[in-house]
Amino acid sequence: MAQFPTNNYLIYVVDDDTAIARLLSVNLEARGYQVKKFDNGLQAISSLETDDPHLIILDIMMPGPDGLEITRRIRQVSQVPILILSVLDETASKLTALDLGADDYLTKPFRIEELLARTRAILRRTAQTTKDEPVQSTWDYRSGELYVDLNGLRVVSHGHGKQLTPREWALLRVFIQYAGQVVAPRTLLKEAWGPNYGDEGDYVRTYVNRLRRKIEPEPNQPRYLLLELGPGYRLVEPA
Repeated sequence: MAQFPTNNYLIYVVDDDTAIARLLSVNLEARGYQVKKFDNGLQAISSLETDDPHLIILDIMMPGPDGLEITRRIRQVSQVPILILSVLDETASKLTALDLGADDYLTKPFRIEELLARTRAILRRTAQTTKDEPVQSTWDYRSGELYVDLNGLRVVSHGHGKQLTPREWALLRVFIQYAGQVVAPRTLLKEAWGPNYGDEGDYVRTYVNRLRRKIEPEPNQPRYLLLELGPGYRLVEPA
């Protein structure tokens, strides 16, 4: 099998069938994708706390919560694209998966070439990669090579589209509202997530770090989302 250059795409393969999981992993990795394998969906959801995958390939028939339930839970915390795999070739099953937020559905058995084609198509649709400067009027925030469209839920950082969870979006909206100003953690929490929050300082640090991993070209040396000693955080003023 021909070897392809390694790219920046991370793909989760979630399937308790070890033979299928290995088949998918070998073929994806041979084409340059980075792959993490899980034999149940709860492990994959837990890994979303620290990872930012570009695609989840998810089997429906698994012990514990099935793929449909895992899809529902993923959509509560992430907009990462999901490709469902199933032996169930039923219209109702497909529609349920799509209604729950899956992006595509492939019935087993399948040809590996078809799965790879579906993978490429999903990544093309969701990557939002651009080499040209986006039209200024469509962006609510722009600084350097960071662009944010709040209504369209689009973030492009240095030519690469980024997927944010609902809570990350809520936090980013507050930062953009106060762009150029220092915002205290308590204010961030209350305005982003509601009046019942305010004392959970660890939440702010965790989610700021997650945002940095997505919007910053070098998260350890941030240029957009800055820590101000004492008061809080500041998103740099838009250009």
